[in-house]
Amino acid sequence: MTLGVNSSPALAQGVAGATQATGLHIYTPFQPGGGLVIGVAVTGRTRGSCFATSAAAPNRPDAYRCTASNAILDPCFAPLNDQTSLACSRDPWSANAILLTRSGPLPFNARLSAADPDYAQAMPWALELANGQRCTRMTGATAPVAGLRINYGCPGGGVVAGGIDRTLPL
Repeated sequence: MTLGVNSSPALAQGVAGATQATGLHIYTPFQPGGGLVIGVAVTGRTRGSCFATSAAAPNRPDAYRCTASNAILDPCFAPLNDQTSLACSRDPWSANAILLTRSGPLPFNARLSAADPDYAQAMPWALELANGQRCTRMTGATAPVAGLRINYGCPGGGVVAGGIDRTLPL
């Protein structure tokens, strides 16, 4: 599952007269009782610490910004029952995750005690565009395009700037 806006032209074309619509998917690397879900492969293990809530998935109460050696890993998802190991994924479409064993406490996360996140209105971690291109949220400083912040980077150098237009179904 993915956290992001996901459009599936194949699904829309399979139903006569159907129009495309945007879908919302939540990326969840851990099972409710702990342990990785089937299909998530551990491609590396590292030790590190988490110093902030996630900038890539800012609406997620289980997502953190962590560091291992000189690398920033964001987002890293903590299971609800055991928060010593986190799963850090490059994007929500890959089945690969780096398992981070953290040292020190997790930073305070006000979202843990807040009301349920409004995923439908928040800026998602990733987008799948109507043309099939998959883009992930940029977490550092970016240059503006026509006065709009570049929020997502796409393969091949493409970008998505500004907010998300939710006025239409797609």
